[in-house]
Amino acid sequence: MKQIFLSVMVVSCGVLSVFAQSEKAQPKIGDAPPAFALEKVLQAPEGKKVEWAALKGKVVVLEFWATWCGPCVGAIPHLNDLADKFKDQPVQFIAVTDEDEKVIVPFLKRKPIHAWIGLDTDKSMFKAYGVSSIPHTVVVDKKGKIVAITHPTILTENILKEALAGKKLSLAQPAGGRRSGGIRPGEVPYGESQGQPSLFQVVIRPSATNENDGSGMASGNGGLTITRSSVFDCLSSCYDMNAVRILTNAAMPDGKFDFVVKTPDQSEESAHKWLRQAVETAFGLHARRETREMAVYILSAPKPDDPRLTVTVSTGGSSSWSGPGGMQGVNQGISTLARYLEGKLGKPVLDETGLTNHYDFELKWEERPDEKPSADMIVQAVREKLGLELTTMTRPIEVVVVEKEDKKRVSH
Repeated sequence: MKQIFLSVMVVSCGVLSVFAQSEKAQPKIGDAPPAFALEKVLQAPEGKKVEWAALKGKVVVLEFWATWCGPCVGAIPHLNDLADKFKDQPVQFIAVTDEDEKVIVPFLKRKPIHAWIGLDTDKSMFKAYGVSSIPHTVVVDKKGKIVAITHPTILTENILKEALAGKKLSLAQPAGGRRSGGIRPGEVPYGESQGQPSLFQVVIRPSATNENDGSGMASGNGGLTITRSSVFDCLSSCYDMNAVRILTNAAMPDGKFDFVVKTPDQSEESAHKWLRQAVETAFGLHARRETREMAVYILSAPKPDDPRLTVTVSTGGSSSWSGPGGMQGVNQGISTLARYLEGKLGKPVLDETGLTNHYDFELKWEERPDEKPSADMIVQAVREKLGLELTTMTRPIEVVVVEKEDKKRVSH
């Protein structure tokens, strides 16, 4: 019988955390890139060897990505445009994923990528390059040296021209090589696990990333990962209810946290249950449900077959990203989009579209780092990008009231 171990410690700020593992060093600018260790390569010429010796004399753009990663999928048109512009020059794009061929092939039929596709199913290249979040872009020059480690949308035509000319790139390496990007459900972000992966874990820790980075969430197969979230915002996952429907008089700790749950039974419900128990235990909380009359937004679809609603191209998991200037989603239902909009609008959003498909979407508005976007900006973005409408009404809404646990009541 397999044994399951949960290693946790209580740290000074009163949160639960697994004992930290050392992070694998990431290759630096000026280093020779680690060797290719791909199980298979798709879309390369027949008989072509994918190794650095065969690629010498070319600028190589390595793009680490996944079908479920919203920022990765969002960057594909930009990278395709660059690949097309440099198709007659010594520049080779190689997109590296750790997903199976049965996932990648159907995805490419619906969302073409103008690059060789490297399958790194044992994650050996991800580990060798120290890739802890995606998308993650590495540029190697014609002499076989790393000249850039960046985000795909920062890579430009001018930067590639500089690389071809052997010039120093006008691009700095991100601090610590970290950028906000795709996260995996049930995996601790920004760190490499050593040895065998855990079968069960619950982690709550202060976020170590830049305070200006957006939040992120990924769920599936019994795993749940939430990054750069306040404790209050995390309560929505604990109680399966958006934060705007959660009322509390309990003091919450300041700062952002990462929350990670991995369970062995592959159940999303189980992951949320464990997260709820962990948060309540760590912060001494108790909750009750009640119904109150509230102002809400109604989300409707004037044209259910509107072409601006893009049915998902992902055949794997789902992911989302939210930041000051917008939000992205991969393989998300409209009801989930409504939940995301609630957080931006500050009011409950009820899905009355009747749409049942899952979609890929991207919403953008004017970035305001020091203040929330106006409701009008969000309503306009939803109308223009997705063809959906948001109108205000009053409805009875179930809410969760969160209080500090009554220790006297518990002791009895």
